[in-house]
Amino acid sequence: MSVVVEPILEELAAGQWGLFTTAQARARSVSRANLSHRERDGRLERLAHGVYRLGGVPVAPLDDLRAAWMSTEPMVLAWERVGTPRVVVGGAAAAAVHECGDIHPVPYRLITSERRQTQRTDIVYSRRQLDSRDVVVVGGLPVTSIERTVADLVDEIGDLSLVGDVLADATRGERAVDLEHLGLLLTPFAARYGHPRGDGPALLEQLRRSAGIDDIAAARALVRRPAIGAALEGIVSQAVGEQLRTIVAGLQPQLAGSVELGEHIERMLAPVLVEQSRLVSEITDTVLAPLLQRQREQIDHITQSVAAQISASLPNITIPAIAFPARTGHSSIPTTGTTEEFSRTAGE
Repeated sequence: MSVVVEPILEELAAGQWGLFTTAQARARSVSRANLSHRERDGRLERLAHGVYRLGGVPVAPLDDLRAAWMSTEPMVLAWERVGTPRVVVGGAAAAAVHECGDIHPVPYRLITSERRQTQRTDIVYSRRQLDSRDVVVVGGLPVTSIERTVADLVDEIGDLSLVGDVLADATRGERAVDLEHLGLLLTPFAARYGHPRGDGPALLEQLRRSAGIDDIAAARALVRRPAIGAALEGIVSQAVGEQLRTIVAGLQPQLAGSVELGEHIERMLAPVLVEQSRLVSEITDTVLAPLLQRQREQIDHITQSVAAQISASLPNITIPAIAFPARTGHSSIPTTGTTEEFSRTAGE
């Protein structure tokens, strides 16, 4: 029975980066002769034994790695394998998938829970059971997490400067590196690098120094990520909004013109300002300076609006400003005496 080959191959390749295997094609009644004929006339390109790419599909940097991974279970479609992968990309190949560092990825290290052997020079199998948290899917490929990848490279490569470049790139990217977990993964290798046995955090610190990574730089990189910056801004905005609502609620009973209004506001805000200042002073200069500048502008605008509304009921009022310190080299607590005055004369 004849089959229309092109639609079958296009459907196979559609969910596999433009690639497919001979076994997958054969399972759909496409013979090896059909594939060989199309390879000769340029409609197919053979990337590895039993793995083809459709002609006209743009070449991608990871195609050879993808072809190697697909060849390990040639009957199974790529998208069917990622849920519970039996073969996971690790080592320098995983770093390449994460786009971290510049370590040559070949031979590709493929991690399995069962014993495997191959005569191919571009593949090396490692038999190991991976924890589920140490496996992620990146671009459709199951790879070791950046933490597991770095720890494995410390074990395999031995050159901390090369591995440090991988970690440095990871901290500059859009992913968040779990340094606590990485320190735990580095525990078995600590003594090899001159640290007390089992002291993974010490080895992590050595790795960070070799990569030129410090906590301030890492924090700045973290807050520059759009999602995290937006989340922090939302948290601060919510806190400021709650404080202003508290101020207005506290002013309502005083709108008859009590002379104790200023003192009442100061007493109400004092504990909030002290705690806010303590937290802000710890991170303002290193992390949240741009964010807090926007918050200062928002607070000034809101405070002026609140004052304008209150001034309609009181002839002269003093409202404490919620002050974020411009610089906090040392913890500085704004005093409750800091105020902004809004006056309204009888003639206005």
